Amino acid sequence: MMVLMSKMRVIVCLFLVIFVGVQFEYGESEGGGAPFIPTKVTVDITNRLEKRYLALRCKDKHHDLGLQQLNVGQTFSFRFYPNYFINATLYFCHFVWSGGDHHFDIYVEERDEYGHHNRCSWDIFATGPCKYNPGPQQCFKWTSPAARKRLLLKKSNNTLFM
Repeated sequence: MMVLMSKMRVIVCLFLVIFVGVQFEYGESEGGGAPFIPTKVTVDITNRLEKRYLALRCKDKHHDLGLQQLNVGQTFSFRFYPNYFINATLYFCHFVWSGGDHHFDIYVEERDEYGHHNRCSWDIFATGPCKYNPGPQQCFKWTSPAARKRLLLKKSNNTLFM
């Protein structure tokens, strides 16, 4: 009986060493791929419009993150757990500013995975969103506008209403 308990302890310890090693290996990598234990991803969206206020609203199938208002250089961030078993997580945003009204899928799990150190960072320009990567930014075109209720920019007091 004593020998059996010793073998079980060795097996459990070996499993823990492998488990911890995989976690450290993931933590030292430059992103890409899912960690062994599900972790949250942070999405950062920064207004890089020149002298323009930016309003945005991001959603996924189950969550509406509400209306956000950003001055130039300000960042809005949100965190979530991506779907661990199938690459199905999708967050999409509607961006409005004086002279612009666009949509973009800000987080597509298949494309973005866990990002760089569990961060998916975006700079919003009038020409389109650009994703921060180690090295050069990767810029995208705006998604064509959806036929749905639009956010309106009330110019008299620079606030948004629906």
